[in-house]
Amino acid sequence: MTDTQTKQAPKGNDKKMIARLWRDYLSKQKGTLILAVFFMAVLGATQGSYVWLVTRIGDFAENLSAADGAQEGTIQFALLVAPLVMGLTTLSGISMYAQSILTNKVALSTIRDLQVDMFENAQRSDYALFSRQDGGSLVSRFINDVTILTAALLRTLTNLGRDLLTIFSVIAVMVWTDPLLTLLVLVIYPLILLPVISLSKTLRGNSSEAQAQVGIVTSQLTEAFAGARMVKTYGLEDMQDARMHETFSERLSLYLKLVTNQARISPMMEAIGGVAIIGVILAGTWQVLSGTSSGWDVAGVFGGLVILAPRFRALGTLNNVIQEGLAALSRMFELIDEQPTIVDAADAKPIELRGGEVVFDNVSFAYEDGTQALRNVSLTVGAGETVALVGPSGGGKSTIINLLPRLYDVSAGSVSIDGQDVRNVTMKSLRENMALVSQDVTLFDDTIGANIAFGKPGASQDEIVAAAKAAAAHDFIIAQTGGYDSPAGASGGNLSGGQKQRIALARAILRDAPILLLDEATSALDAESESKVQSALETLTQGRTTLVIAHRLSTVRRADKIIVLDNGQVAESGKHDALMKQDGLYAKLRDLQFRE
Repeated sequence: MTDTQTKQAPKGNDKKMIARLWRDYLSKQKGTLILAVFFMAVLGATQGSYVWLVTRIGDFAENLSAADGAQEGTIQFALLVAPLVMGLTTLSGISMYAQSILTNKVALSTIRDLQVDMFENAQRSDYALFSRQDGGSLVSRFINDVTILTAALLRTLTNLGRDLLTIFSVIAVMVWTDPLLTLLVLVIYPLILLPVISLSKTLRGNSSEAQAQVGIVTSQLTEAFAGARMVKTYGLEDMQDARMHETFSERLSLYLKLVTNQARISPMMEAIGGVAIIGVILAGTWQVLSGTSSGWDVAGVFGGLVILAPRFRALGTLNNVIQEGLAALSRMFELIDEQPTIVDAADAKPIELRGGEVVFDNVSFAYEDGTQALRNVSLTVGAGETVALVGPSGGGKSTIINLLPRLYDVSAGSVSIDGQDVRNVTMKSLRENMALVSQDVTLFDDTIGANIAFGKPGASQDEIVAAAKAAAAHDFIIAQTGGYDSPAGASGGNLSGGQKQRIALARAILRDAPILLLDEATSALDAESESKVQSALETLTQGRTTLVIAHRLSTVRRADKIIVLDNGQVAESGKHDALMKQDGLYAKLRDLQFRE
């Protein structure tokens, strides 16, 4: 669902979302909710009791004063009223505290479950999801949307429970005290609903736009801070300032539009509340003068009105919060409902490797936006062979690497391993037999040793160290203060580019997979480290089927075969010497790099 669709979501969709929220999440907290409602009812009853106190205690005080005199009546009044008032206020305070704790537990537990479902589904969605949506947009759903929905849940649970029960309790006492004045209040106050309903659709659209814009802000801030080195080196501070100023100004505009529409409700409600007060004063004065009601009865109804006013106001402004919450919930459900198209076939079986021969048979592939990445590509990587993929940027090299573990599925043709179409085997078994080292190294905010061990969960320390030595990483690791227990930092921020690349290589070496995918695996290494790693890779690739992407052609000279890709097609193939003799694209690329 797009933001536009969210903005224009019909009422039926809201009802379905609310029903789903209850069915899949809130109902798990049913026991806690029932207990919270009990305390809300107690709280509402105490609020209604205040109206009764005003009327009955006023009459009681007058009777005592008339019967016993002012001094004696005052003492009796205090002995009777003080314990009653203290008891009610204590009960009210305890109930308020209990329902607050319980509703917070319900709301926060629900949010936790939603976050878990969002993350789990995002992790298992197609790789295309992460290409289609920037990281900032996804992260904002876990932070901004979650914050908004948490506030909406807390307000809704509290207002619809506590305030409604309080309103019913107070109105019941008011009806018992003075039905005519209460009827007047009940006729006037529903008018509050009119402005609320009229602004609902507008508020929903404003909220959707504002929340979507948070993803843009998050994404641009992430880019700005991650690219600080380039920005400073190129002197782009002014350009970045202007870019973010425009983004922040757009955010300001969207939120001003939202709060302006929200603010319209309060003055309308104040005006309607004023009408109710005037009505009670005039009608109450007429009743007292005509002898149909006592002054204390009118005072009791007026006290009830004072209690009701903030509750009705809270219910009126609750619509703003609900509309924001529904917009956030829609975006969260959108992520939870993201359906992967790359799934195991109904009859998929674990792959049976007999050597690891990889065959691309007349493969074509286009991305979601229609960009054609591969056109009728056929190539074979024999079991245990090393095949290098080279060519200009955008030629389709990375796409081939992505098709093998089924990060994407072919648009036409087939990819097979040992005669088994990768679409007919389980993805778990397929990916367990592959190791990937990319030029975009992924390290987690954990220890260096743990980052290596991700290649083989449960690996022993000796295995981790052996892998690090093979990747020429051991020496710099033990030079760290904590050795293998040293923190890598967020995204490996405590390590240099070359060090991160060697950690990634150690991870792949530890995985010991029969199929090896190397995407510019040595791009960030200096000459000395590259020499060491190349030596380790030559050992690692022995007996393994290896696909290598390299822009530096010097790193692929020893490949069993070189495939030259250009504009999504195989332009040339063969060994280094043979391709040089052809004096084609490969030779031109080689000459260009040699001159550089």
